[in-house]
Amino acid sequence: MKHFLICLLLIVAASKGFAQTQGEMNRKANEAYREADKKLNEVYQLIQKDYAANKKFIENMKVAQRLWIQFRDAQVEMMFPEPAKSYGSMFPVCKANYLTELTTQRMESLRIWINGLPPGETCTGSVGAKQ
Repeated sequence: MKHFLICLLLIVAASKGFAQTQGEMNRKANEAYREADKKLNEVYQLIQKDYAANKKFIENMKVAQRLWIQFRDAQVEMMFPEPAKSYGSMFPVCKANYLTELTTQRMESLRIWINGLPPGETCTGSVGAKQ
């Protein structure tokens, strides 16, 4: 019986570490999205700095980024076309997670202007054209 009580106490204590309120889950999901957005902005700013001499590229990148934001918002609307309340209490978490995913994908696609393309790639376009 003593072992049973000890095991039960350990299980209860361990489950406390995993228990979260909806508010905590919403907060964590929003923090993850804000962090992904911050990293995207850092990558964007670094590209702007590195390619500052290439005015045409910078102009086109700004247009592309504005359009990507419209695309991102349209993707979210497509994913969740109904009013928020129709998706239940997990909607804020789901929306924030989807925004995080889309933002991370965008950040990774922009990184090629920082990291370059694989050796031997012949279709480099503006990648590396900092002048």
